[in-house]
Amino acid sequence: MTARILQAQIYTLLVLVMLFSIPTLSHADITERVGQSYIDFPPQLKKGTTKSLKAYVKQQLAKKYVSTGKLYLPPFEGLEDKLYISVIREKAVPIIAGGVSAYSGDEEGLAAALYDGSIRLWSNYPCKKMRLPSGKGAMLVAYAPGSPMLAATDSVGDKINIFDLKTCTRIPGDIPVEHGPVKMMDISRTGDWLGIIDSFNALLYGPSNGPLKEMSVLEGTPLFLGYTPGQGILITAEASGKVTMWGMNNQSFINTDDVPGGPFDSARLAGYVVCLQREDGKDVYWDLRKRALVKKSDAMKESPSWIYEKDGSLVYSTGVDRWRVAEHFGRPMFIVSYSATNKMLRVRDLDSKTRYYSTLDGKEFSKVEGSDWELLNPKNGIYKAGKGSFRLYDEVCQRGALKLYCRYLEGKGFYLWWTQAGSVVNSLPHPMELPVRDSILANEPAIWTPLIQGEIR
Repeated sequence: MTARILQAQIYTLLVLVMLFSIPTLSHADITERVGQSYIDFPPQLKKGTTKSLKAYVKQQLAKKYVSTGKLYLPPFEGLEDKLYISVIREKAVPIIAGGVSAYSGDEEGLAAALYDGSIRLWSNYPCKKMRLPSGKGAMLVAYAPGSPMLAATDSVGDKINIFDLKTCTRIPGDIPVEHGPVKMMDISRTGDWLGIIDSFNALLYGPSNGPLKEMSVLEGTPLFLGYTPGQGILITAEASGKVTMWGMNNQSFINTDDVPGGPFDSARLAGYVVCLQREDGKDVYWDLRKRALVKKSDAMKESPSWIYEKDGSLVYSTGVDRWRVAEHFGRPMFIVSYSATNKMLRVRDLDSKTRYYSTLDGKEFSKVEGSDWELLNPKNGIYKAGKGSFRLYDEVCQRGALKLYCRYLEGKGFYLWWTQAGSVVNSLPHPMELPVRDSILANEPAIWTPLIQGEIR
């Protein structure tokens, strides 16, 4: 009996040891996991510029800019002596839509509300354009890339229209807003949740097709309302710097942070970083996961946005250069004079400006005075003065019986023109390149500059 009691005591002791050796979760561990299901990014939502938007941007670029390959195409027969062009490289920032009252989304999917009452959409759904039933101008739009639902209000703003993008139709009825007009609204990426702020600064939320219920009344001036990429957290930001997180799954308050550096006058969400801007233009970046200030570079890694509003239009910063063309009627004319006293060439140039070049090194010089200017005539594009030979432009290619010549002017771009050649040849010694002259000395070669276009980001 004593042996059995001893065995029982040993067994009990072993159980207690095992129980106390199991690691326990600290308060920090528990806090770390709160909201984790909200923050995790749904794997089905993949990043990348939506095809319809990229295709539309390419169409806009094609209308405004010339393809570099077309620079090598001869003009229509008989126009070679009547027309020349100039092309200049510039950052391509095409207008996506004009008359825009509001927009929502980014390069992964974009919606724009227009004053004419229509909604333009670029997404992976077939819808391209929708119209509000009231006939009034569209004022606000809520759309998130990947979402099958879109919300919009008209200029009155006392009701919310919901569109099903899978069928490209408006859901019958609307969501009434008692204290309209709606100030702000946003929809989650999977289209499950809709959040709004009304004219009383009340925060309301609910399923995207309604009904909505009040969650809180904001004390300060609201600057931003939006969902995290994982869609489970609704974020509000106020002018004071107060940033609050609301959980959709539990329909409850999560936490509030007071971001230093305010007051602020605008805010946006880049991934999980809230970007707050002061009136003086200074930006402050607050990471929702770290609950701490972070650098701008960290915010840009989260979600760089290339779409913004400018003068009532929506524009896309493509990140590439394109070539803008201007046509000039007539023949390209140079008036070149030589001053032996100053050892200078004076050139009345293609842009109607006068430039001066040293005959010693062929470099451009500041204006010089002289009285012995002698007019020069070229032979095969070469000007001879004293013992030197000079070239203002270079041959780019020959297409049949036509030659293409080019001259580069700083700040003005490349001037190109065709002339009749004495032979029939097809040659392109420097494909997709144009010449830039550092010196007009004929024996100095031009620097051939690549016509890089790049891919739209």
